[in-house]
Amino acid sequence: MREIGIIMRREFMERIRTRAFLYGTALFPLFMGAIIVLPQLGENGDRSDRRIAIVDETGTAAGPALERVLTTLSEEQEYPYNYIVERIDGSYGEHRQDLMQRVLNGELDGYVVLPADVATTDTVLYRARNITNRTLLRDVGQAASAAVQAERLGRSGIAPDELVELFQRVEVDEAEITEGGEEGRGAATTFWFAYMVAFLVYFMVAFYGVTVMRSVLEEKMNRISEVMVSSVRSVDLMLGKILGVSGAAMLQVGIWAVLGLIATGGGAYLPRLLGLPTGALASLAVPPGQVALLLSFFLLGFLMFASIYAALGAAMTTEQEAQSMQILVLVPLFTPLLFIGAITNEPGGTLSTALSLIPLCAPIAMPMRLATAPVPMSHIALSLAFLAVGVLVVAWVGGRVYRIGILSTGTRPSLRELGKWLREA
Repeated sequence: MREIGIIMRREFMERIRTRAFLYGTALFPLFMGAIIVLPQLGENGDRSDRRIAIVDETGTAAGPALERVLTTLSEEQEYPYNYIVERIDGSYGEHRQDLMQRVLNGELDGYVVLPADVATTDTVLYRARNITNRTLLRDVGQAASAAVQAERLGRSGIAPDELVELFQRVEVDEAEITEGGEEGRGAATTFWFAYMVAFLVYFMVAFYGVTVMRSVLEEKMNRISEVMVSSVRSVDLMLGKILGVSGAAMLQVGIWAVLGLIATGGGAYLPRLLGLPTGALASLAVPPGQVALLLSFFLLGFLMFASIYAALGAAMTTEQEAQSMQILVLVPLFTPLLFIGAITNEPGGTLSTALSLIPLCAPIAMPMRLATAPVPMSHIALSLAFLAVGVLVVAWVGGRVYRIGILSTGTRPSLRELGKWLREA
């Protein structure tokens, strides 16, 4: 145990004294904050004008209804666009060239054409310089639908002026029901919290796992390991490395957690900056029991993948070979991120449950489920049990590969030779 403690302390101090650790600790929160805040700053900035022309071939209430809907959207306080609408009577054919030229000259952002038979064809034309603006496309589609409905309902005797009120958009105020009977975070905050948890686990495991692999490779190529294993067992050496790097990882996560608590404190400035209600960020607060579970999955997942990385570093002869093989290690870890939509939509579904019980996927899949909705204790206990057994198995296999591989040099071992190492170690 004394040897493990010495190696663990050496690895820990070696990590936290580097500039990479200091820069990473400082820059990661700034990077995450920029991802969240900068888009909001762009959306909450000065409203921009959008000049839209409407060619109305119907000569009915459709044209005024389309203009009315766009104008109503412009009047909303939080809306990003101020629509300036120009109505053009007559046929599209006689105005087409002039409208295209005005768009190219920047006088118009685009134009909408209401064909004379729009009530039966259900199709309007929209031409613009930029057709990838999803907000503008959504607004045009909404306004065009209201325009066609205006004509149809007008034929039924309903006054067009009543349409805006009839088709007023309804906002959904959603909130999660917690076990304490309280209303918790909404859909958006729940999704982003699950995403941040998954991304953080993936980032820490991938980054610090590669650190373990490179450390083993460096000592192997510099022949330092030959000196070290003469005075300490190879398994103790591997365990000391993994625990030391784990300590550095937990220190960094702890610093980020403290900064996160400060950022989501009682102040109202950050919610106002993000366009959220006061106290919305407080809904991201995680109960202590859930923190303990997230920490457990992170630690067990890190120990598992760190053992794999240590064995990979011991088996390879160069860093280039190890890098070409580490994608195979990351595939099961990355798999739950591919299904983040399915997990957050159906946290109790078959796919979500299966991924959270597979040891190589559980470190990310289960925290995502925990962040999204209550998970049965039986699933949590089973997932932790499978993960703990997986850690023991991987550590056992990794230790045997590490024992022989750390002293082997020359060509990269084949699968057959790796099997021989496991039998002989």
